[in-house]
Amino acid sequence: MNYQHIETEFKEGLGTITLNRPPVNILNIAMMEEINDVLKQWKGKKDLKAVLFDAKGKCFSAGVDVGEHTGDLAPKMIGVFHGMFRLMDQLG
Repeated sequence: MNYQHIETEFKEGLGTITLNRPPVNILNIAMMEEINDVLKQWKGKKDLKAVLFDAKGKCFSAGVDVGEHTGDLAPKMIGVFHGMFRLMDQLG
């Protein structure tokens, strides 16, 4: 599947998710939803041994988009963010 904010690869048991919002790969809701989609797909893979997070640009990530920590977006941002960690916990 093609994503706007990430690139993915699954090879020989290694799932790689590359953050692709240079220059500083700020995690916004859309990017985290894409990551969650991939993690859901990989959740049932019996041959998954590890997940590697990589990034394009000059740094790995400057963190989450603080502009989405306001008003009506904050609960969604927090839910999607926590969802990533719940999904990662379920991979093993």
